[in-house]
Amino acid sequence: MNLFIDTHLNDVIIILEQDGKIIKKQFITDKKQNSTFIMPTIKKILGKQKPSSIIVVNGPGSFTGVRLGVTIAKTLAYTMKVPIRTISSLEMMAVSCVEEEKIVAFSDNNGYYIGIFDKNNELIGTYEYLTNSEFKIYESKYEVLQNIEINYENVIKFALSKKELNAHEANPVYVKKIDVEK
Repeated sequence: MNLFIDTHLNDVIIILEQDGKIIKKQFITDKKQNSTFIMPTIKKILGKQKPSSIIVVNGPGSFTGVRLGVTIAKTLAYTMKVPIRTISSLEMMAVSCVEEEKIVAFSDNNGYYIGIFDKNNELIGTYEYLTNSEFKIYESKYEVLQNIEINYENVIKFALSKKELNAHEANPVYVKKIDVEK
């Protein structure tokens, strides 16, 4: 049984998966103070069960959201002595698409996170962050897939095919520079 945690945007998604099937799924929709809801939701979903691994979406996305999800996942993996796996928010989109090679993107208030993936859903190059005006130019040149309905069963299956990490190896993926870095 695997615990999946996604906090990269305003909504939080906690899933318990076993043998390729989603057993329990809980969405926390656009709540302020998500940190107060995440642990009680995980506790409710897990009950007294111990997952065999933890999968966490490690970004890119909301700086605070990504940090929160990765920290919780690392803490649970460390204290429960289970492996952790990471999957990026853009990988989730790529895995949920049927196109062979694809450019996927999602936006925040100021711009777009972009990833280019091959037919095996492997990242080509690096993730990018473009401002809204930069993205308009980019989108006029390339077909960019957005608003993709995430297939969580496929996402979890893909994540489980990735290398197991110990809790200390799981790290957030930050793409957008924060103000102090500019």
